[in-house]
Amino acid sequence: MSLRCDFCYHRCSLIEGQSGICSVRAVEGGRLVTKGYGQLVALAVDPVEKKPLYHFLPGSKTLSLAMFGCNLGCEFCQNYTISQHEYVQSQQAETFEASDLVGLALERKCPSISFTYSEPLVWQDYMIEVAKLAKQKGLATIMVTNGTFSEQALARISDHIDAYNIDLKGDEAFYRRLCKGSAKPVLDAIEYLVAKFLHVEVTTMVMQGQHDKAQMLGLSDQLAKRKVQVWHLSRYFPRYLCTDSATSESYLAGMVSMLSCSGIPYVYAGNSEQKQATYCPQCHTLLVSDRRYSPIHCDKALLAGKCSTCGHAIYGRWPS
Repeated sequence: MSLRCDFCYHRCSLIEGQSGICSVRAVEGGRLVTKGYGQLVALAVDPVEKKPLYHFLPGSKTLSLAMFGCNLGCEFCQNYTISQHEYVQSQQAETFEASDLVGLALERKCPSISFTYSEPLVWQDYMIEVAKLAKQKGLATIMVTNGTFSEQALARISDHIDAYNIDLKGDEAFYRRLCKGSAKPVLDAIEYLVAKFLHVEVTTMVMQGQHDKAQMLGLSDQLAKRKVQVWHLSRYFPRYLCTDSATSESYLAGMVSMLSCSGIPYVYAGNSEQKQATYCPQCHTLLVSDRRYSPIHCDKALLAGKCSTCGHAIYGRWPS
């Protein structure tokens, strides 16, 4: 008899002893389990801007953690040693109880916990356990994800996570060619989470040899239709199986300039030397200082979620 996993859009049907595409979900003893439950392959304190989240508690630190695994096979994966199945046996992991992590976040004065680095969807049961306890202790929760949720996972997770950074890697052809995936579940998840008034920021890693103007304008249209407010355009560097040349600063700058006029209020360069400040989209008042430099300064009017000059509503959750 087979059992069907509903953690992501693949919905793998598995028999006894078989693992899913992610190499994490498996059938053992007649039931679906998450292998290596609670065994972390990464744990660090990061600036929240590193997720990247620019409109959620800017200037704060977040406790970042990961178990092994991912349900996609992106040729350009930036964290392949903790996500791709051929590396699962090479990782050193340490087991943490949920209470240990929440205690560590409080000790390090982190107002949030981030589930990041690998793909939290494939270890979402552990993520939810930690997130529930974190929220009980007044901590915010962040999920950095490829966004390939199943409908069941969206319903299961959305009550426990406060902020999302979701990768939209390219159009459907791009996903099929380079990711062994699909853009559709990602766009569906973005639409669902934005409609629930949850905090959503989107990231696209721009590959100069793969993302042309027409494709990026198409992605912009898709995001604008779904009322996305914040879009990070991250500079690509060769990694894992992908040998395309690194994206130039000038190419990324051109994309940021073009897409800043295409219907999304806040478009940022990432992994880049370019300025990363926030301006009011209405009157262009500087509201958050350039995030390349510490400390980050926020306009006091952001406490009320508005521009100090014109009163325009500014998307985000700002530090009190």
